[in-house]
Amino acid sequence: MGYGQVMGLIVLPQAFRNMVPLLLTQTIILFQDTSLVYVIGLADFFGSAQKVGERDGRLVELLLFAGAVYFVI
Repeated sequence: MGYGQVMGLIVLPQAFRNMVPLLLTQTIILFQDTSLVYVIGLADFFGSAQKVGERDGRLVELLLFAGAVYFVI
């Protein structure tokens, strides 16, 4: 086996399996410690989405989009 095959088939899967819990923990801690909700202003964000949705007649789509954006952030 060459170097690329060894890394791709043996080393990286084991390393990734060991890293996943730590990365998830760090992500959760980072999300909990941030004040992003206050900076963006969750009520303003969803309020704007609701106003645009009511104006355009696509309230459900806009609120789902706003929720997806918030989830990604």
